[in-house]
Amino acid sequence: MEEEVSPAFKSSFTQGSYPSPDGTLIASIQGSCLVLQDAPTGEVKRTTQLSNEFSTINFLKWSSPPLSLPLVEGDENKYNVLPSTSPSRILVADDQVIEVFDAHDEDWKATLNPGFGGIKYADFAANSDEVLVLSEFGLKVTIWSLKANFHVDLQHPKFGAKGFGYRPGTNHFALLTRPVAHDMLNLYSPESYTPIKSIELPTIDAQALKWSPNGRWIAILESASAGYRVLLYTANGHMFRTHEQPCVGLGLRTMEWSSDGDFLVLGGYDGSVIFLNNFLFNKVVEMRHTIEIKLMATDVWSEELSVLGERHYTLITPPVSLPTVDSLASDPVPKIGVSVISFSADGTLVATKDERMPNSIWVWSLESLAPLAILVQLSQVKAIQWHPSRGDLLAVVCGADPNSVNTTNMPSVYLWSRDWDYPRTIRVSTDILASNLWLRWVDKRVIGTEGALEREFDSTYVEEEGERETGPAREPIRFIVGDKERYNIITLTEVQPMIEE
Repeated sequence: MEEEVSPAFKSSFTQGSYPSPDGTLIASIQGSCLVLQDAPTGEVKRTTQLSNEFSTINFLKWSSPPLSLPLVEGDENKYNVLPSTSPSRILVADDQVIEVFDAHDEDWKATLNPGFGGIKYADFAANSDEVLVLSEFGLKVTIWSLKANFHVDLQHPKFGAKGFGYRPGTNHFALLTRPVAHDMLNLYSPESYTPIKSIELPTIDAQALKWSPNGRWIAILESASAGYRVLLYTANGHMFRTHEQPCVGLGLRTMEWSSDGDFLVLGGYDGSVIFLNNFLFNKVVEMRHTIEIKLMATDVWSEELSVLGERHYTLITPPVSLPTVDSLASDPVPKIGVSVISFSADGTLVATKDERMPNSIWVWSLESLAPLAILVQLSQVKAIQWHPSRGDLLAVVCGADPNSVNTTNMPSVYLWSRDWDYPRTIRVSTDILASNLWLRWVDKRVIGTEGALEREFDSTYVEEEGERETGPAREPIRFIVGDKERYNIITLTEVQPMIEE
């Protein structure tokens, strides 16, 4: 695999730089300017001076294109991703002011001053023409329309991003609130945000709300103190059923829909991962994170450090005991349970993390319903991220290795692919602090069907002569990696094996 690393670019935004959804541009804050770069080359395409009213930038966001539209009129279960006609915009905000810029129109700009209450959270809402703002102390959610020049205040939101969501395909807005002593589920119409329905929930303390990818269901996660309990509502707010089961101690910690919406997956404080079908929401299978690995069919890859400071993986033959940590009574959140459930883009793999084993990432196959691989790192895993279009490619980011001396504590990111013989370790510039490391994929095929994806479904495509000798060329793997002050663009090119006729 050939590796190309760009020069280091400085950043004044502690959360780093962000690639556009179509993978063509990278937005960053440098000094008092918004800078747009060409993603493949790093060339600066545009520099825009920000308002003097800004203090410390807290939010840098790209607008997302509409996810989908109904394939067949009246069929709410079938959706198709369509090319977006909405403008690509960037939001920049501190705790008082919001500025929105158009990525391709330098003359377009919008400024929002929410006024009393400040800004706790800001992002684009249903599309690039709407901005959602959560006020300080969570007093209200405000939706600003950039096109119609008006705003709507929605009172008593319970949470930030985990307490609201837009229905795929129609953009109906669902919001968890707690105006008095009860949790409420509120549904609003798109664009005007006219109230449609308010439902009092039979919950003790609802923790999250998630729409299913097909827009048919709303899942509401109950407090862990209530055990294993999740509520399912239809898109129009009718109670469908409650899934619950007995447990000892705390119940559910997290939930996620699978990429195709076929499963609702629940992660428990007891380390279990439960798959519910999307028909009657019955339990299909329950998988557990065990400390002892005995299955020979599971690849256990352990990160090791050579005497020269080089990091690499070694395949360990089961039985294997995974490293664990103990949860203390003083911990604000118990160090137990499934904290991460992340599905690959094609929905065939799911990666999970159990906080009892914070150095380990489990990759499960949804075809065999068994662990396919386990990555055991030298330091605790901070984040994992599947590639947006390559369903087999997973990135792992870890914190600083507490057992390494400074000379060998080289920052690295880790890549695993089902198609590779072994996981890869990508060393990052020594100027980047491992303790503040982050990674974001840059992918041109997030939107639309260009390039290789288009060719895959084109029956008229004719191979070039060179492709028969070396195999079809794959798109380069590109991502941004950095810390609070700088970042690099890294491009990896896979060398294709010869194809024998």
